[in-house]
Amino acid sequence: MTESNRKPIGVPPRRRPDNLSVQNLVKANRSSGATEGDSTGTSPAAAPLPDTASKQVTFYMAADDLKRAKAAYTGTSGQEMDRSWSDFISRAVLMEVERRERLYNEGEKFQGGARKLAPGRKIQL
Repeated sequence: MTESNRKPIGVPPRRRPDNLSVQNLVKANRSSGATEGDSTGTSPAAAPLPDTASKQVTFYMAADDLKRAKAAYTGTSGQEMDRSWSDFISRAVLMEVERRERLYNEGEKFQGGARKLAPGRKIQL
């Protein structure tokens, strides 16, 4: 490698509140007061998600199983009326949830589910 004679350009400039970049558009367009019908005065960002709101989920899956699932999705999404890959995955997970509820909980929903799951492998007791 050869040594460069260029001077370092320094740290990036600080963002100013008046600089409305893409990241700031949503924040800039929110009203500062409570929205109509919101008597608590809390911002929508601070409110908990409703039960029907979508939330991103990340998980790991064996590569061969993922290929198999993608092939099944692309091959049947029209016949099964899947709105998206997310819809396909969500329906598959819920089918397993319903099976476990029937098998282990007399068809009733399990209690809980709000706390975060522990990362990594399950601890053997």
